[in-house]
Amino acid sequence: MTIAQVSTADNRKASLSSKFRKSIIGLYLLSLLAIVPAVYFFTQQQVYAGAHKELSLLVDMVRSVREYVSKDLRPGLLEAGLFHSPGMSSTVTTSLVAGHFRKKQPDYYIKVASDNPLNKLNSPEPLETELLKRYRYGANLQQDGIEETGVIQGKTFLVSARPSVAEAECLRCHGDPASAPEPVRATYGTDHGYSYKIGDVVGVMVVGVPLQDVNSLVLWRALITSGILTLVFGLIVLTITSMVKRSIIVPVVNITKLATALSKGDLEHKISQDQDASEISDLAGAIERLRRSMVAAMKRVQK
Repeated sequence: MTIAQVSTADNRKASLSSKFRKSIIGLYLLSLLAIVPAVYFFTQQQVYAGAHKELSLLVDMVRSVREYVSKDLRPGLLEAGLFHSPGMSSTVTTSLVAGHFRKKQPDYYIKVASDNPLNKLNSPEPLETELLKRYRYGANLQQDGIEETGVIQGKTFLVSARPSVAEAECLRCHGDPASAPEPVRATYGTDHGYSYKIGDVVGVMVVGVPLQDVNSLVLWRALITSGILTLVFGLIVLTITSMVKRSIIVPVVNITKLATALSKGDLEHKISQDQDASEISDLAGAIERLRRSMVAAMKRVQK
């Protein structure tokens, strides 16, 4: 076989290997394109599902505190003719509980905000002001909860908000300032937090749980997934390349060389046939039978 023929066989071998590698790389790139959107979708779903679960638990806890004050604590104090601000006002109790809770869990947010509060600490953040407006001017929202993503003090939360509606019991402290209990006037003054009217939306109870940065989390998970995918595809490529080279490319190149030699009149080189019943083995057997037939034909001609 000439140098040119060997070079052609090598080029065919390289061509087969190159096509195989390109196919694997294309499959790898398609897998990456499919994985990144999938990682984003499932990560977003996971983040929001976890936040919703936490938010539901926290809202139920806050509502339980408020119901305890209004249904269990306040009636007893009124009956006994006693006044204790946390025992009379669920808002005060909620604020106190929220203060203790946030010392232990500073990433969470609990507040009963009002734009006319007795306690200035309950003044609304911009998001809470917007929620108050929506409750006041959206008739269908008066008793419904709002759940959405919002930014409070520069942090992103999944927020649950419900209106605080003035009831008859509220007017004891929030009605006419001249009639308010002395401890209330002494603590908060008489300039704000009064003149409530029954049925008015006077505040909004806001509970928030922190939302992880979905984009950062997706990027991190996508990098990890891509790394694992690259490792897996790398091992697959090495394994299959080795198998294909040993089982297909090398036998095909050898058969090609012998077939080329056979076409040039070289009938002396026997084409061995592998024991496995593969298409390559069948091809080698067919060419070997062709060689034997040509040898027999040549002998008959020579006679």
